[in-house]
Amino acid sequence: MLPLQIPGGPELLVIGIVALFQILVLLAVLGGAGYFLLRIRSGGSVDERLDRIERKIGRLEAQVEHLQDETGGADQSDEE
Repeated sequence: MLPLQIPGGPELLVIGIVALFQILVLLAVLGGAGYFLLRIRSGGSVDERLDRIERKIGRLEAQVEHLQDETGGADQSDEE
């Protein structure tokens, strides 16, 4: 009967480096897929998204102004 051969220091180091490399490659692939999925779901180019955000901010500013007019302008602390 042959005794079990347990890997020593250098072999364990190589196994650890290979395992770490495989984990890094897996994380890179998952991260890249996640990035592209988020880009696709966000819809449009950077300019289009920026235009949408600017329009939304404009609507929110108009809504805040309308609400301040309704309340008589009681909270004027954020005016420029």
